[in-house]
Amino acid sequence: MRNEDTAFSGENAGLRRAAARDSMSPRMKQRKKTASLNLLRTLAAVWVLASLGYWIAGTADLWQETVHRDQRVNTPFRFDSDTREIHAGGLEAEARTAGLRAGDHVEELNGESYSGTAQWSSILAESHPGDVLEVGYTDPKGRRSTAMLTLVPPVSTGRRSPLASFWQGFFVGGLLPLFCLVIGYWVVFARPADRNAWLLLVLLTFPSVVFIDAGLATGAGRLLRTVWFQTLQIAGAPALLLFGVYFPERSRLDARAQWVKWVLLGILGACLCVLYPSIFIKSYGGGNGPLLKQASDAAGHTVNALNLLFVALYLVLTLDKLRSASREDARRRLRVLTAGMVVGTGSLVIVFVLLPHLGIRGQEPRTYWIRYLGALLFMVAPLTLAYVVMVQRALDVRVLLRMGTRYALAKASLWVLQGLLLIVIALRLLLPALRNREPQASDIAGAFVLLAVMIALQLGIGTRMQRWLDRRFFREAYNAEVMLSELSDEVRRFTETRPLLETVARRICETLHVSQIALLLRRGDVFWTEQAVGIPADGAVALPAHASLIRYLANSNEPARLYRDDPDAWYLMAGTAERRALEQLNAELLLPLPGRNRLMGVMALGPKLSEAAWSRTDLQVLQTVARQTGLALEVSELAHSLAAEAAQRERVNRELEIAREVQERLFPQQMPKLERASLAGACRPAQGVGGDYYDVIELDEGRVGLAVGDVSGKGISAALLMASLRASLRGVALDNPRDFARLMHKVNRLVYEASASNRYATFFFAAFDAQTRRLECVNAGHNPPVLLRGSEVIRLEADGPVVGLLPSAPYTEQTLTLEPGDLLILYTDGISEAMTRDEEEWGEERMIAAARAVQHRCAEEVLGAIMAAADAFTAGAPQHDDMTLLVLKMEGGSW
Repeated sequence: MRNEDTAFSGENAGLRRAAARDSMSPRMKQRKKTASLNLLRTLAAVWVLASLGYWIAGTADLWQETVHRDQRVNTPFRFDSDTREIHAGGLEAEARTAGLRAGDHVEELNGESYSGTAQWSSILAESHPGDVLEVGYTDPKGRRSTAMLTLVPPVSTGRRSPLASFWQGFFVGGLLPLFCLVIGYWVVFARPADRNAWLLLVLLTFPSVVFIDAGLATGAGRLLRTVWFQTLQIAGAPALLLFGVYFPERSRLDARAQWVKWVLLGILGACLCVLYPSIFIKSYGGGNGPLLKQASDAAGHTVNALNLLFVALYLVLTLDKLRSASREDARRRLRVLTAGMVVGTGSLVIVFVLLPHLGIRGQEPRTYWIRYLGALLFMVAPLTLAYVVMVQRALDVRVLLRMGTRYALAKASLWVLQGLLLIVIALRLLLPALRNREPQASDIAGAFVLLAVMIALQLGIGTRMQRWLDRRFFREAYNAEVMLSELSDEVRRFTETRPLLETVARRICETLHVSQIALLLRRGDVFWTEQAVGIPADGAVALPAHASLIRYLANSNEPARLYRDDPDAWYLMAGTAERRALEQLNAELLLPLPGRNRLMGVMALGPKLSEAAWSRTDLQVLQTVARQTGLALEVSELAHSLAAEAAQRERVNRELEIAREVQERLFPQQMPKLERASLAGACRPAQGVGGDYYDVIELDEGRVGLAVGDVSGKGISAALLMASLRASLRGVALDNPRDFARLMHKVNRLVYEASASNRYATFFFAAFDAQTRRLECVNAGHNPPVLLRGSEVIRLEADGPVVGLLPSAPYTEQTLTLEPGDLLILYTDGISEAMTRDEEEWGEERMIAAARAVQHRCAEEVLGAIMAAADAFTAGAPQHDDMTLLVLKMEGGSW
């Protein structure tokens, strides 16, 4: 029962913890995540301070041991740090001169009892050539003696200068570790929550303790450097093992037998419990006793064996993952990692292990370049480690090699290479002179060879070499690049959207082996799917113009990669509907299709069939295709718009022509014959149709109605009101009215009811009786008609407001008798206000002058003369208003 209660309470506790986690608000989760990241960044900063401080101290020691070598002392003898027995192989001449022999046991140093290796290292670090070292010792027979040694400087290393010696040691033992450290810092600060980033940091810190030891440090500094040195020496191999277990995904072998690694790491931990005390006692306790020495030796051998086993297990795990990794991207990362590590570590093995066994040590001036080349090739290893951990999706080795050759043969690289070649040529020719010797034939020949190489680079051999490499080793990538470049040229010729989209989608799928592609085009404020391969293209997938992706593409005009495990900021700001749309598209790469001033569309690409990442070359070529496609879409849209506009214009012109013909039919088709008088009228609209109106209506008893009007506005609307005015007038005139003031009142009422509130017309109507020459008229706000009688000018002024503006208005009728020879001109303001290009008006006076010049002719000739004079004045300037004339000419003579 008790066990059941315990189990029940444990289950409840687990449920409570799970509920507490689920009940955490997003803000609390974010705070917890931020606090965790800040802690990890703090630990990374501490690691940086420790590792960088260790490197700086080691570099300073190297400077002292090379540049100030004459101030250092040679180690006079070497002895076992536990038994303190002097070794025969490490006994120098100054120690033998002082009486020390192999087998003697060190008891005192400078009058103080021997306390450990830290004491011995401090004495050597602080001593200078000529100082006397007092050594108390016992010989193999137990007799106690003292030896006085005069310390001497180290043996000279040859003809190399101290600076040359420092540089040679620093390039390999200083720059390479620093390069690895910087790469490690960058990775861990970029991904502080990634376990593999921390393992990589340990691995990239390891080279610093390979080339740098505790050196010349003394006191507490030596203790700290010793602890750091020993810790990293031991941690390198376990970190490699764990990296092999967890990168890029957990090993299936570890999943089956995860206890193996913990057992091995447990054994390593037990060995460390022996080694660390042993190291401390050896340094500060005068050496280990027999039992601790035996245990320490056994632990040391075990650790060495474990290190070898860890490396072997790493190789086994990596080889297994190359075959069995669940994702192609994981296998691709491992292939890149393997290639990089083989190049990096293999170069060190060849340069520093294999070649020295063959007698090529790289320590002579003529073979320095071998060491430098090996060191440079080693840099491939840390770069590869950082690449496979940092990138969202790794490129294949062949793609990386192709990119590497492109960068190596790029213009900037070639310029740097040519500069270096010039420096080398100058050194080969000038150094002999500086050393007071004649240049050798080999120096001159080498300079000419380097000069020939530089000239070849200048002549463009780099570009041809790149093309040859592409065709020879990267044919598939080369062909893809050529095909896409051809496509970017081909899309310019399309003017229809559908075949353009079909061609682009099909060619990209075939060339880059993409199973899914969608092209979304702007339709108003939404981007709709217009063409797709591998996904439905029924327009169901759409993105609004204010979507986060659309705004990002429009503002940056750069491709957007979509990694859902580590998304960019634009994806984090996307709404649920936008993310759902991107999921439907299965988008992994999104490119803008830009026009000149706006985004025309979006190209969404799914993953490659090979699951390979999108390379820089892919992006560059795809961007070119996308830009050309966007411009082609804009051209197509413009062509369709122009075609539609042309069709609309043609339709409008056709309708205007019909309206013009209809309006012309509304004007008098022929003038009535009047006794001893003539009539002529004409209307020239400023546009196809106009708002000017003139009419001649036959009334009863031989009378003729004369009408002229000017509707406000121009074009169709004015023409419609003009037609309404004509219909109103003719409807009212059917009753042959005699009261023209009342007639005008009726016309005003009809026009008012049939027009908008801001529409009106000026209007003049008169009835002329040819028998009596009586003219009865009413003027509703129109230009006063002009009556020319000899030299006299009579104007028939308005006696009422315009029609159609007010519901009711008073009008007054005027009556006058025309005399023989009179000329009556009814006109609209388009005649008197005809303008030149400088906006100078013709004016009523010029019109009257033109009429007087032909005053004695018939109405038709007068009308033609006035129109011709107006046209001559405007001199071809655009007509800005409708021009209408109605002329009544009375014959002269006796009646």
